[in-house]
Amino acid sequence: MKIWLLIALCFFVVSCVTVPPVLHDVQSTGTFNAKYDGISGPVKEFFDKEKIPVRKGTDDPGMIETEEIKVPYEGFQYLSDYCDCGALGGLYVYRDILGKFSTSIKETDNSKTSIHISASYRASLWFNDTFIGWVECQSKGYIEGKLIGYVNAVLEKSKK
Repeated sequence: MKIWLLIALCFFVVSCVTVPPVLHDVQSTGTFNAKYDGISGPVKEFFDKEKIPVRKGTDDPGMIETEEIKVPYEGFQYLSDYCDCGALGGLYVYRDILGKFSTSIKETDNSKTSIHISASYRASLWFNDTFIGWVECQSKGYIEGKLIGYVNAVLEKSKK
């Protein structure tokens, strides 16, 4: 009888274990051969194209912040191109993964401008129908890479 109780206890403990997210090496900065005005437009266009609403009323014109969006992920696999939220034990689920982005645009000299994208993600952790709290997730560089690539493509297109 004691052995069955021990096995059940071990099963319960193992099924509750979660693995934290992995810290990914993300390219979040890009430097471009263009003035500030040639970069800020494409950055705003990118967020509009991706249907990520930009937050209004930022005092710093070199900072573009977005509203929080719902991040797509594959059901109970919790695989997202956007972020890594870690692996859950069998008794927990994520209901939503949310993300928001801040992009700093700075002219570095007369002909170059750099952008730095900061992405933050969080997932709502649930046990049955009980909300446990928010879990911080780590960016995989999906939005950062797409934004830098989009700005590069716009600049290349404008050269032609």
